[in-house]
Amino acid sequence: MTKIRLFPSYDSLSIRKKSFLAICVTLICLIVILSSISSLILINGFSQVEQQDTQKNVQRALEALSDKLTKMTTMNNEWSRWDDTYQFIQDSNEDYIKSNLYDDEFKKLDMNFMIFVNSSGEVVFAKAVDLGDMKEIPVSQSTLEQLLPRYPDMENVLSGIVLLSDGPVLITSRPILTSEGKGPSPGSLIMGRYLDASEIEGLSKITHLSLTVQRFNDMQMPAEFQAVRDSFSEDTNILVKPMNEQSVAGYTVLKDIKGNPALILRVDMPRAIFNQGMNGVRYLIFSLMVVGIIFLLISMWLLEQMVLSRLARLNTDVLYVGKSGDLSKPLVVEGGDEISNLSRAINEMMTELKKFRDHLEELVGERTKELNKSIEEKEVLLREIHHRVKNNMQVVSSLLLLQTQNIEDEKYLNIFNDSNNRILSIALIHEKLYESKNFVNIDIKEYITELASNLLDSYGRTGNVKFEINVENVSLDINNSVPCGLIINELITNSLKHAFPEGRQGIIKITFKSKDNNMLQLSISDDGIGIPKDLDIRNTKSLGLHLVTALAENQLHGEIIILRDRGTEFQINFRGKNDSK
Repeated sequence: MTKIRLFPSYDSLSIRKKSFLAICVTLICLIVILSSISSLILINGFSQVEQQDTQKNVQRALEALSDKLTKMTTMNNEWSRWDDTYQFIQDSNEDYIKSNLYDDEFKKLDMNFMIFVNSSGEVVFAKAVDLGDMKEIPVSQSTLEQLLPRYPDMENVLSGIVLLSDGPVLITSRPILTSEGKGPSPGSLIMGRYLDASEIEGLSKITHLSLTVQRFNDMQMPAEFQAVRDSFSEDTNILVKPMNEQSVAGYTVLKDIKGNPALILRVDMPRAIFNQGMNGVRYLIFSLMVVGIIFLLISMWLLEQMVLSRLARLNTDVLYVGKSGDLSKPLVVEGGDEISNLSRAINEMMTELKKFRDHLEELVGERTKELNKSIEEKEVLLREIHHRVKNNMQVVSSLLLLQTQNIEDEKYLNIFNDSNNRILSIALIHEKLYESKNFVNIDIKEYITELASNLLDSYGRTGNVKFEINVENVSLDINNSVPCGLIINELITNSLKHAFPEGRQGIIKITFKSKDNNMLQLSISDDGIGIPKDLDIRNTKSLGLHLVTALAENQLHGEIIILRDRGTEFQINFRGKNDSK
């Protein structure tokens, strides 16, 4: 089964294409490896820088929140260590409220509410202000119920986050003392700031960060908060998670005033560092490709100048020498490297080959002259042999003719005439070989025509018998020519002697042609009276038919077929000279 190649095999490519392919494959592998390693190192590095930067910004947000609590504690300290406050917690005078606890003061303090609690835990005064609308709002009962039992402390300072039903709130609580810091404390002052959207926005403006706060135990919190809530631990208080290709988020847990997880703070940041790093990686890969292409072009140019063009020229010159056979043209490759050494070695080899060829041509010429001389001598010898054989045969034929002049018995006369015709048929073959150019084959058509004419004259049947000769261009050598000539002589003689009695008119047909498988067929037929149907040519007293059988089967190694339908036809089939028996 023949294999069809859609692409040429590597072995069939030229050296120039193989070199280009090898450099391209090496360069591509190098670029891929360098790009992969560089990308891995740089991307990991930029990811770490991004994570560290996000952690720092989360820490900034925590510090801003801590600063907020510190400022609240400082303001609470100014109000709680004040003689007027110390007096107000005892007598609840209206002048203190009118002079100090008006709405704009809450705006200036950035507080949502203030609660004054006496030492018995009773609320002396409580006021809340909506800082957005600058309107006084009542302090909800739920707020008082959640704050008063736990956070007023007549001795300690408290500050932090408290989760109320109204929302998370930043509170600070301090015992009320005199301006000199003396007691005993008649109560406590609680200041609070709701950690609502406006406060988160204020912290975002301070830190220039996008901040989001979510309750830690909120079951309906967004999925991204749920994904990180369970990842916090004592050792991991800040988590960094990429949200998409454009932003990254940092998460941390805000604990309440008692140290329990209260809120999850998220800081959203653009991935500027990471994207800049990715752009750097892309520029690096692009630069590697550009440098690789330049390197490829320079390498191919240098390889072409120093190696490939010289090899191509050497190859062209060698092919020219091979086609033209001109060993006198030297190969010229300049330089002192292996290619030039190869060209010089080829030149030396060509010089030796030219010497050897010239010497061989001289020997061949001399030998050819000797052979031509020998052939000429052999041709002369063969021609002389055939000529002498022909002459000897004719001498014998002449002797037989002289002998017949003294024979009166017609029986013996016919025997001498038949023998004479046989000798003449052989002599005619040698005559044709003598006249032939190659002394191997004879012109069989000319031979048969001349032999038939001689026999027709010999038996005096020129008036009533005619020949039809159909002979193809059949080649016969000396080994087959003599048997065929004798067979033709005997069969024509039989037809002339027996097929047309009493001057009967008739035709003798002679056919010689080639058949398949190098077979030859000789056919001689007449339209005479025919031979008896019970005649067996192998059991007859006729010398001629015995001779035909012996020559056809023993000399030509063929077969004889006799057809008796219309007259008599002898077919002899045998192999040509170039086929085996």
